[in-house]
Amino acid sequence: MHRLVLSLAAALLGASSTALAQDGFSWRSGAPELSLGDGAVRLTPVLRLDADAGSYWDQDTAEGFRSGTNIRRGRVGLEATLPQDFEAAVVWDFGSSRPGNAGSLYEAQFAWSGLGWGTIRVGAFQPAHMLERAGSSMDLLFMERAAMTNLATSVASGDRRLAVGLEAHGARWTAAGYLTGGDINVPQEWGQRGVAARVTALPLDGAVQAQLGGNVAWQFRPGSKGSYNEAGFGDSPELRVDSREFLDTGTVDADNVWAAGPELAAGAGRFYGQAEYQWLFLDTPDGTRNGEAWYGAVSYTLLGEPRKRDAKAGVWKRPAPANGFNPARGEWGALEVAGRFSSADLRDGPVQGGAQRIWTAGLNWYPAGWMKVMLNYQNGRIELADENRDFQALGLRLTFNL
Repeated sequence: MHRLVLSLAAALLGASSTALAQDGFSWRSGAPELSLGDGAVRLTPVLRLDADAGSYWDQDTAEGFRSGTNIRRGRVGLEATLPQDFEAAVVWDFGSSRPGNAGSLYEAQFAWSGLGWGTIRVGAFQPAHMLERAGSSMDLLFMERAAMTNLATSVASGDRRLAVGLEAHGARWTAAGYLTGGDINVPQEWGQRGVAARVTALPLDGAVQAQLGGNVAWQFRPGSKGSYNEAGFGDSPELRVDSREFLDTGTVDADNVWAAGPELAAGAGRFYGQAEYQWLFLDTPDGTRNGEAWYGAVSYTLLGEPRKRDAKAGVWKRPAPANGFNPARGEWGALEVAGRFSSADLRDGPVQGGAQRIWTAGLNWYPAGWMKVMLNYQNGRIELADENRDFQALGLRLTFNL
């Protein structure tokens, strides 16, 4: 008990790494850790909570968007570092992108990083297929990823995806490729088969860092809508307190489903920006149906350490508090402002999935490395065959991440 009290005290005082013995309980980078076998095995809990609230207005039309609350993420699990460069993780998520949905398995994976320059990963996990999917959701600029990301990753990647893949990296490049199945929580998707890949390069690495990349996803055995040879694209507006999707092609017979496009990310001091574009294809018996989607986003760090590139993942990680949170000394953590325009158009021939365009302004506050508060304002329009839907929304998120 005495050792446990000392460990807790050290963590609360901000010690980055305190080990009271080779084996036993300690704190590493602000998180508890249990070491076994002379440090050969290290166990770390996963605790994550994203609590969202959202309010829509200008919704006097029939079936307008509804305001509400949602536990977006409520993850509990365990990560293990094992001998011979092996790692494992099992995580359950009590939250959901659809309000009211029950919890489900989020991750069950096994990985080996003995190659040095890369990692082989297998199980159910989130493939690093796109810029907004290659890093942690804690590093996102906004409460939700752009619609483009969700549309493209629905082809052969995204959360809870059964997959096996190789993730490689160097100081100025990354590459990842996966063979994938369906969502582990949707039994009728298990027969789905696809591939997903992403590559990046950093041609500028000085005062300005600029990264170029591209990605592709191919569902060569469709089944993303639950039945063999059925597929489609769809997404909710970029706030998850209402589960309805007006941007939706519906379910169509498909022989193949494709998504591919370029990406750009750059950082210069306190400024950061990123953009991605995707061509979307549904190969149906009646011909190929095309869609397109893209977004552009910028941010500026007002307080704290600005975003920094993670060479292993090819992403820019969130701002960090320079000296913690202590208002008495004028230290308020990190503060960031951001803006984004997002567009998706799924209208092509008989497949009329609508078009969606959203402007988003965001304010992100990081009182500590394990806490984040997000405020988003949205102004959007959805163009449908029968009518157009305009909306404005305000979203608030409180995040705790251990």
